[in-house]
Amino acid sequence: MDYLNHNLESLQRTCSALAAAVKDASGGVLMLKESREGSVSAMCEGQWIHSAYDPCKEAKIWAEAQLREWQAGELAVVLGVGLLYHVEALAAVKPAGSRLAVVIPDVPILKDALRARPMGAWLNAVEWIWGTAPGMAEQLVSHSAALRVLTYAPAARLHAEVHRELEEWLRRSVAKRQGGQLHVAVVGPIYGGSLPIAKYVVTALEALGHRVSWIDHSLHRASYDAFGAYRDMRHRQAMQSRFAEVLSLSTITHLSEDPPDLVLAVAQAPLTLAVLEHLRKKKFLTAMWFVENYRHLTYWQQLAAGYDYWFVIQQAECHEAFKRAGARSVGYLPMAADPAVHRPLTLTDAERTEYGADLSFVGAGYPNRRALLPRWLSKDWSFKLWGNEWEGAADLAPVLQRSGARIDTEACMKVFNASAINLNLHSCGGDALDPQADFVNPRTFELAACGAFQVTDERALLPELFTDEEIVRFRRTQDVPALIRMWLDDPSGRRTVAEAARQRVLRQHTYGHRMKELLAAIGLRQPDRIGAILRGDRNAGALAVRAESAPEFSAMLRRFPSGQRVELKDVAADIRANGVGRALEREELLILLLDSYRAETRDLV
Repeated sequence: MDYLNHNLESLQRTCSALAAAVKDASGGVLMLKESREGSVSAMCEGQWIHSAYDPCKEAKIWAEAQLREWQAGELAVVLGVGLLYHVEALAAVKPAGSRLAVVIPDVPILKDALRARPMGAWLNAVEWIWGTAPGMAEQLVSHSAALRVLTYAPAARLHAEVHRELEEWLRRSVAKRQGGQLHVAVVGPIYGGSLPIAKYVVTALEALGHRVSWIDHSLHRASYDAFGAYRDMRHRQAMQSRFAEVLSLSTITHLSEDPPDLVLAVAQAPLTLAVLEHLRKKKFLTAMWFVENYRHLTYWQQLAAGYDYWFVIQQAECHEAFKRAGARSVGYLPMAADPAVHRPLTLTDAERTEYGADLSFVGAGYPNRRALLPRWLSKDWSFKLWGNEWEGAADLAPVLQRSGARIDTEACMKVFNASAINLNLHSCGGDALDPQADFVNPRTFELAACGAFQVTDERALLPELFTDEEIVRFRRTQDVPALIRMWLDDPSGRRTVAEAARQRVLRQHTYGHRMKELLAAIGLRQPDRIGAILRGDRNAGALAVRAESAPEFSAMLRRFPSGQRVELKDVAADIRANGVGRALEREELLILLLDSYRAETRDLV
C-alpha cells in the first residue's frame, strides 16, 4: 500500500516546501523488504537500514539509549533517515521541553520512507532540516537551544560525507558564537617537534579568553636524557618508560589541585592509558591533538581508547585506523601558524648574508630528503641546507649550515624571510616523494605566515587549505629544477603568491582558529558541559535569570559580574568569605555541603 499522499498532507502542515520537494522527487533509493515480524524494513547497497527481524523493537532500543545523554531543553538533531522508525521511537520518549530535528540530506530517501508506511501525528512534532550543508548548519544554530547530535548509524552511513560537511559548518558556526570561558589544562611533551606546538596552543587559548594551566614536561628533559647514558638498550628503555609514567602521575597531581574542564594533550605528552582511564572515572574530559603522521609514530595504538577525543592531521584511512584501535571520537584538525611568531621580518644586511640564499631547506635528514635534495643542487643557484640528522650525507655537506646543528625558531624565521625560494619537502621513509601524501606539515603554514615564498610537494589535503595561487606545488621530482628557474626570474610573482598565502593563514589557519574549531567540536558533542560553558550559559547573568524562581539563589548569583563564569565552588567561596560572624541561610549551607561533596569526588590522588 502507498501511504505517500496521506503522509505528505501531514508534512505539508509544518514544512510545505519540503513536502513539495518530496512530491517532485523520484524516490526508489531504498529497497523495501518485509521483516520477519511482518512490518516493512529496508535495504540499500546490500545492507539493512533497519532490523530484518523487528525494526520497531530495534528503534525503541536505540531511542532509549539516546535518552541517557539527551537533556531537557536540548534540540536533538538526528542523522540518518531510513524509514524513520528510530525518529518515531525518539519522538515518543523525548524529554519534556526538548525538540527534535531530522537532517534530510537526500529528499528521495524521505519519499521512500513516506511511501512505505503510515507515520502518524508525531510527524508534525519534528523539525525538518534540509538543503545545502551551510544552509542546514545555519538553520540549526539559529535555534537558541543547545544541539545534541544523535546518529542512527545504519542509515547515516549512506550520507557520511554530507554529515561530515554539515558538522564542519556547525563547528564553524558554533566557533563564531563562543562567549564563555573554559579552564583548559594543556599537557605538553618532554621534547620534540610537538613541544613548540603545545606552547602555541597555550598562547592561542589564552588569547581567546580561556584560562589555561600549562603542564610543561620539558622541564624534565635533562633527567629523561640522563637515562639514555646507560649502555644497555633495555635499561635505557625501561628507565625512560618508568620516568614517563612518573610524569604521567605528576600530571594527575596538577589536575587534582586545580581541576580543569578539559585536559588537552599534544602529541607525545606523557600520559599513560592507566592514567587516562583514571581520569575518565573521575569524569574529566580528555582530548589529544595528534600532530604526527599516524603511519610513522604508532604509539597511538596503545592509547586510542584512553582519550575521549582525538584530533588528527590526516583523514579517511587515519580515522578508520584510530576507530579500529578503540578511539571513541576522531576529528580532522590540520596544522596552523602563530602570527606572533611566524611573521615577516626586517633583516639586517648581515642577517641576509648569513641566512639568505636562492634556495633553502630547513628540516631533518629523512631518507627521501637525502635522496632527492642532491638532485636539486645546481651552479645556477645558491642552496643552503639547515637542520640536524644529516650525518653521512656527503653530497649535501657543502651546503649544510652550522655543521648540521639544530636551529631554533628565531633562526628558522630568518631563513624563511631571507630565502628567495623555500623548498618544503614533506618527510617519508623511502627515497622518493611520499607515496601516501596526505598530511600537511607545520612548515607549510609557518612559511605562509611569514610571507615567504615556498615550493612544496603536492599533498592530498593541501587544495582545501591553499589554492594554486597561494602555494606553488610539484607532483614530479623532475619538475623542480624548472620551477626553481622560473620563480627565481620572477621576484614580483613570488611576492604576490607569498602575500596571498599569508593572508589565507591570517583568515583561516592560525592556532586561534584551530582551538576554536577543537572546542566547538567538543562542545557539539558535550552540549551540557563544554558546550554550555562556551555558550555562556554558566555566566552569572544567565544563571541568575534561570534562578529567578528561587530568589535566594538568584541573589547569590547577582553578587558576581554578569559576564563572569560562576561555578559551585565560586558561590561556596563567596559564602565563606561573606558569612563570617553570621548565621548562614539554609540555601547557603546546602551549597557548602554540595561543594564539599564535589571536592571529595574530584579528588584524583
